[in-house]
Amino acid sequence: MIMVCDTREQNCENGKLDFSGIEGIEKIEHIGLPYGDYTAIVHGRPVPIYYERKSFGDLWTTMASDNYERFKREMARAKEAKVKLILIIEGNYTDVWNGNEYSKFDGESMLKKLATLYTRYDLEYVFTENRRVMARRICDTFSSIERGYSKQNSSKISPTGAIDANRPSLFDGQSITNDHDD
Repeated sequence: MIMVCDTREQNCENGKLDFSGIEGIEKIEHIGLPYGDYTAIVHGRPVPIYYERKSFGDLWTTMASDNYERFKREMARAKEAKVKLILIIEGNYTDVWNGNEYSKFDGESMLKKLATLYTRYDLEYVFTENRRVMARRICDTFSSIERGYSKQNSSKISPTGAIDANRPSLFDGQSITNDHDD
């Protein structure tokens, strides 16, 4: 499995997420992704699941500012392309519920916004204790896909990671690189 980190991910070269020591990772590539910060290539094919990483502070900056409109466009593009975008947050549910002392946007409103994004854009969100757990959680998703599907079936992976023998590849003729201006 090859982990793919978006070139715009802050400090990507310095390992914002540390994937070292996690079994099954052949290498990490830095590519301009159309959505999110991390994805993987399994059996030579991009997996249609992307993780958008947010530190606790980044979550508030994105959801409670002008960046929110850009993020909504990114979610809409992902949904239109039939790929799964997952928001992975460094912090737990209670941390978010308690809010951010540096924001006028309260925690209750943030949780409501996350729930709305789930229903409107199918944006799943996952809470993690720290960056190391975040890296592990991302790898666990892609490792499960790698374990479950042979090279012949890797093009049949749905956005949820399930296999569908009747599903054409989501990536036939598509590039993993970013082809939009944000």
